[in-house]
Amino acid sequence: MALYIVLEKEVPGLDAFVNGKAVGRAEKQLAAMAQRRGVRSLMEFFSVNPDEASDFLEGEGLDDVKIPSEQWFSPQEGLATVLTLLDEVATVPELGDVKTDLLEFKRVLQQAQAQGVRWHLAVDV
Repeated sequence: MALYIVLEKEVPGLDAFVNGKAVGRAEKQLAAMAQRRGVRSLMEFFSVNPDEASDFLEGEGLDDVKIPSEQWFSPQEGLATVLTLLDEVATVPELGDVKTDLLEFKRVLQQAQAQGVRWHLAVDV
């Protein structure tokens, strides 16, 4: 599983790609860190386009699942979590690959903030 950032609109000159695989593998550990530090967990920023989700679910034979509207979040909210998690993983050497992913998240969210573009988290399995 990989977690990645979806921007509400394109930011000129910004490559919004984030690897997100290490963050995806460590999601439970990161959620515990976020809770301990009093910030939102990354998965609290998860949202999906209902049309895309509906197509996927229909393909899986789950046509009767109600899908909530797509939500967008301010980059400032995401940065609060990412910066806190960066502080936490800095003390855990075996999470170096997670730190690398979080630095990518930070880069994208800082650019989104500078341009006033909202975002949400998506999952690739």
